[in-house]
Amino acid sequence: MIISIVVPVYNVENELERCVKSLLSQSIDDIEILLIDDGSKDQSGVICDNLSEKDKRIHVYHKKNGGLSDARNYGLLRAKGEYVLFVDSDDYIDLNTCEKFRHAIEHCHADVIVGEAIKYEDNQLYNMTHTNLEEGKVYTAKQYILDSIKANEFFAPSWLNIYRKDFLLENCLFFVKGFFHEDMEILPRIFLAAKKISYMSGPFYHYIIRTNSIMTSKNPKKYNDSIEILQKWDSIFSVIDDKELRKALKGYLVKCYLRICRNEKRCEKEFGFRYLMRNALNMKERAKVMYFTLLTNQYINGD
Repeated sequence: MIISIVVPVYNVENELERCVKSLLSQSIDDIEILLIDDGSKDQSGVICDNLSEKDKRIHVYHKKNGGLSDARNYGLLRAKGEYVLFVDSDDYIDLNTCEKFRHAIEHCHADVIVGEAIKYEDNQLYNMTHTNLEEGKVYTAKQYILDSIKANEFFAPSWLNIYRKDFLLENCLFFVKGFFHEDMEILPRIFLAAKKISYMSGPFYHYIIRTNSIMTSKNPKKYNDSIEILQKWDSIFSVIDDKELRKALKGYLVKCYLRICRNEKRCEKEFGFRYLMRNALNMKERAKVMYFTLLTNQYINGD
């Protein structure tokens, strides 16, 4: 069983070799590494080619720039493995990651196996862990979503999980091009479609937030894209028959909306007071809605 690791590459000449080294040093050899050079303007493409000459597991593709989503989709369609892991080129993974995922796959052959990560930002470490899940247990979509939202651990990053390739392809689970927060957009689509979800404990992924990254950039489009994604979510959630699942997901939407307004320090009141109050997860979230509605400027500025 081969695990395919898809790595979009764009202008990361200073970080790329660290990332690829962590992939080549995996404790099992049955992997392929797809480096998708997305029209880099620095030496990243040359570095990809040099690395591929040293190890036959590396396959390099050079393409016109289309963004992170396009590069991931490009790699997914060319992956030969039964399972696909997405790794961003400025991050890296532990050396036993693929071996651990292989054991988890052999246990249940889930559509999605979720993992954990360590985030590095401003010289601080933050753990992205699942405290409400049981390792090795097979979850339905509903069970996983409810347990994760209850623990405030319904994490969006696509690199946090490994996916059965045919599951993604059969359900047309591709990343939408042209969006900031593409992981956020695909999050509910992936987990609502999954029949079997499992969990692997222990952080395997090292997520580095660079000062010049997309995550730290200031761009009005980030807010607009986030709102468009939430509106798409609302359309998806509104037709879910299961009332408990629908309520939890809409509550999560409200939570995300309040967080986005604060993070981007912007609010156009796209979701009205009645919608927010009706769908808030609990009394604590309703109190936030009241504060947000009555004192919007103070709320989004963190006062």
